[in-house]
Amino acid sequence: MLSVLIIEDEIPNALRLKEMLLKLDNTIEIIGQLQTIRASMQWLNENKHPDLICMDIRLTDGLSFELFNQLEIQSQVIFITAYDEYALRAFEVNGIDYLLKPLEAAKLENSIRKVKNMIGKADHSGMQEILQKIEIKENVYRSRFLVSYRDMFVPVITADIAYFTSENKKNYLTTHQGQRYMIEQTLEELEHELNPQDFFRISRQYIVSVRSIHKIYQSFNGKLKIELIPANEDSILVSRDRSAGLKKWLNSSF
Repeated sequence: MLSVLIIEDEIPNALRLKEMLLKLDNTIEIIGQLQTIRASMQWLNENKHPDLICMDIRLTDGLSFELFNQLEIQSQVIFITAYDEYALRAFEVNGIDYLLKPLEAAKLENSIRKVKNMIGKADHSGMQEILQKIEIKENVYRSRFLVSYRDMFVPVITADIAYFTSENKKNYLTTHQGQRYMIEQTLEELEHELNPQDFFRISRQYIVSVRSIHKIYQSFNGKLKIELIPANEDSILVSRDRSAGLKKWLNSSF
């Protein structure tokens, strides 16, 4: 009997995967369904690791690779992705599979067959190589944006962007030259797409580049007040919770 843990933040996808697994092999035991890195970390710390983990790559609170940085995963792993073709190549040469959304029964069946063949083998040496190859892809951050301006499109290099803002359910980027353009991406999406060495989310409304921070002032209750370049009319306060992270980021960025 194969024990399986599902880590997937989209409930419909998790339910469909569970249904497909049980249809392929009704002896499979689904021992848990988790949606976040935090919950997965706690579960894996407190429970015996299953034979297999079906794991989405991007979860609501970050990339699932973080689990491998914090834990020694004892399970076989099938990563799940909707977009990463480079991950596909990495897995194929190492014998651990991926599932490309939307799931296909034939590919899932083949993946389960491979996992069953690997159960009982102690050699998990390919995992680190897989992770390194995928992380190469994951670490290729967005280098440009194509923005709409009047009746044309304008390419903007990410290095030229001072900060991103969210205002009245609309999102904007501002360049170091003071040009401002509306963009389609949300700040939540941008957090995954921007290089964390260069950009930091200081509040719900702002993601700033390290080059845009002009001055930092101590404020009340452990908060910080930020002065940006180009200047912004808003009074930008960084919460106490984010302030420590901001100072750590600035110390490591310069």
